[in-house]
Amino acid sequence: MSWDGDKLVGMICAMDDGIMNAYVHYLLVRPEYQGKSIGKVLVEKVHEIYKDYLRIVVVAYNEELAFYEHCGFKKADDASPMFITSLWT
Repeated sequence: MSWDGDKLVGMICAMDDGIMNAYVHYLLVRPEYQGKSIGKVLVEKVHEIYKDYLRIVVVAYNEELAFYEHCGFKKADDASPMFITSLWT
């Protein structure tokens, strides 16, 4: 998590399978704090925690691809994310 005083301005959530894969479920940064490297620092923290894992996975919306690529993620050429959801966003 990232704080500005007592105000939460960014957070990242990841889960792992205990040995090989870590999954970033979400990365949230308040809009007024975006562009200040908060998201990149949070991704770096996850990368450090899971440095011994073989893969860190994130499902990114198209408008977020450049950010995640800047953080070192690569878009798969041979896979597409799939899901069952009741989310409306």
